[in-house]
Amino acid sequence: MKRRFSIFLLTGILLVLFSYSQEIQGQIVDEEGVEVSFATISLKGTGIGTVADIYGKFNLSVPNAGIHQLEISSSGSKATTLEVMITKGELLELGKIELESSISQLEEITVLGKSQATVVREQAYAVEVVESKGFENLSINANDILGKISGVNIRQSGGLGSPFSLSLNGLSGSQLRVFLDGVPMDYFGSSLSLNNFSANLINRIEVYKGVVPIHLSSDALGGAINILTDSGDDSYLDVSYSVGSFGTHIISLNAQHRQEKSGFAVRAKSFYNTSQNNYKVPVYLVNWDTGKEDDFETWVERFHDDYNSKMSWIETGYLGTSFADQLLVGIMYSDNYNAIQQAINAIGQAKRPYGQVAKEEEKIITNFSYNKAGLLNDKLNVSSYFVAVFSDEVTVDTSSYYYNWFGEITDTVNVGEIENRKTWFTSDIKNYLGNFNAEYALTPNQNIAINYSLNDYTIQGTDPLQAERATQFRYPNTVKKQVLGGAYTQNFLEGRLKSSVFTKYYRYSLSSIDTDYSGDAEIPFNQSHDNFGFGFTASFFIQKFQIKASYENATRFPESVELFGNGLNVRPSPSLLPESSHNYNLGFIYNSQSGNPLFISVNSFIRDAEDFIIPEIRGVYTYHLNNQKVLSKGIDISSNYSFNNTFLVTLNGTYLDKRDNGRWRNGEVGVENSQYGARTPNEPYLFGNVAFSYRKSGVRSFDDSFSLSLTESYVHSFFYRWENLASQDKGIVPEQWTTNLDVVYSMNEERYNFSFGISNLWDARVYDNFQQIRPGRAFSFKIRYFLL
Repeated sequence: MKRRFSIFLLTGILLVLFSYSQEIQGQIVDEEGVEVSFATISLKGTGIGTVADIYGKFNLSVPNAGIHQLEISSSGSKATTLEVMITKGELLELGKIELESSISQLEEITVLGKSQATVVREQAYAVEVVESKGFENLSINANDILGKISGVNIRQSGGLGSPFSLSLNGLSGSQLRVFLDGVPMDYFGSSLSLNNFSANLINRIEVYKGVVPIHLSSDALGGAINILTDSGDDSYLDVSYSVGSFGTHIISLNAQHRQEKSGFAVRAKSFYNTSQNNYKVPVYLVNWDTGKEDDFETWVERFHDDYNSKMSWIETGYLGTSFADQLLVGIMYSDNYNAIQQAINAIGQAKRPYGQVAKEEEKIITNFSYNKAGLLNDKLNVSSYFVAVFSDEVTVDTSSYYYNWFGEITDTVNVGEIENRKTWFTSDIKNYLGNFNAEYALTPNQNIAINYSLNDYTIQGTDPLQAERATQFRYPNTVKKQVLGGAYTQNFLEGRLKSSVFTKYYRYSLSSIDTDYSGDAEIPFNQSHDNFGFGFTASFFIQKFQIKASYENATRFPESVELFGNGLNVRPSPSLLPESSHNYNLGFIYNSQSGNPLFISVNSFIRDAEDFIIPEIRGVYTYHLNNQKVLSKGIDISSNYSFNNTFLVTLNGTYLDKRDNGRWRNGEVGVENSQYGARTPNEPYLFGNVAFSYRKSGVRSFDDSFSLSLTESYVHSFFYRWENLASQDKGIVPEQWTTNLDVVYSMNEERYNFSFGISNLWDARVYDNFQQIRPGRAFSFKIRYFLL
């Protein structure tokens, strides 16, 4: 009923707002009368615009009659402005519009006015690109944006700042790599993660499904996400403040100043996030005197789940000069505090919540980056970075009390809240990351590329309350990864047929100390591995269609938290083996930009993995172990349709079939694996969302705009335990529908922006990891000022 009402609500609002628009048609040509493909046409002073098709033809809907300035631009041509008179309800046919060539831009004519996002989408990789335009004024973060992409599922165990797991086409967690401007983000810690980044700090997000290009050089098993914050060479100021339910406040600042003559630039990015996360959850309360549990639910408020984080990042150097497209050095500081309410692997709400368990983190990061295209007569492009991360982390479980769900002390103990011994683990982490990438054009249709990356990680720590951890981290524990990649790319049939072959060499070494529960033993542990990977990509354009195919034999080495634990309830597993996977993708794209644009993308995938690293829950502890084989296959679909540049409908969905594919237990032939063929637990396998958006310019004046969007999300029910382990009480997370509503009003050419949002509009029960409940209905209000 609520879902139907969501649709009726949107329909009613749109009918009230709907107004007939006028249209402009024409064709863009050059001085010789040749069609100019993909030129950009926009109304000056508004957010209204379109892109010409491959034949230079365009159709632009205009909401208001009158005199307008029509701006037309394309790479390789000088921008042109036309003054046009539009009559209400009529079609204005402009015929052929001639653009004058720009000699200084002729070398760039290959891009033909395409946006960077379009260029990335048209690569042969299975890749989706989301631009921040449309999200930057909302009270959302990078995780919220990613959750709208087909194939992506994000499971979070609570509110702002809580641990989360990101899944892409059957691979999750560390099996994916997340990059910040091309730098692996996994090693930046929880104070600088996807659920911290406000949408207006992001320029665009690239999601590679399966095959990962060598310039994002890392040991990703089958997918990568690249968060790009670079906003070009212009000077700008972007400030926002958001306030929301559950004591949530989010502030962000993004600014850049560049001297036009010298190219010298200073860039700053910062944020501050805080939340009490005191939303209510249903609990079966326990009488700790009798040990009896209620047979009815009581709604209680989470009381020890507050979170705050902050980041400041300053870079300086040169942008857009003859010697460097980008030459920057920078320093970043970030920290966070995370109160922990219950174990991340608790089923539903824990019987006994935590009242004092917490984690703190402080990081200083220095970075250097250099990029330059067009060297050696426009044949060589180079890019590189070096990043040093210095981190101090503290994990605290020193309480002498047990608490109930009302925040009251129920017992006095001397063993901590998580296990039967206290913890005060302080770790010192040093991480050095480096990358060099070079691409060289052999001919106009062929190029080669080489990439080298280094990741050197060291952790050392102390714990005066726990001998096991004190012994394990008394000496430095180190992990070193190196990846060397090479690729050859060629284009045929005037760029309609593109293909690439590549290979990667992985080198991994580990040196650590293992010990026993009491910490009496010191057992040196060393191992190293070498692996080769290879793959190919291919795509073919047929008018408005693009067909894509790709394959990669990939390797992923264990991460620090899997090897050494997290200082709380994740136990060390230093003997883990590398994972490997055969990744296959086949899909197609339909993209029509003429008239009312329609985009459809279909991607089918297979992930055939061996030595798959999975978490195993034993009481309050999580261990990691190598599963023999896991096979994932499925399909994801995404599409959007725009009507009159006013209405936009976006739809995406994913079906995933992920199963234990190891016939023999622990690889021992003859010993049957009881989970063979069973669907892996605690992971949604059918999910998607649909969004309806309306946008109108010139609401009260010619330079303002209004937008409204309604998003309906669906997750099919799934098991959080192995479905074949019991005939009853299998452990099911129920089917879920959620509705989000967002309204944005912008003034003065989007300089001043105001937004109001309601997430989980109908206050539905929304579950995540192990049936843990997510926050209910929440409200947010955001103010954003942007000056370019």
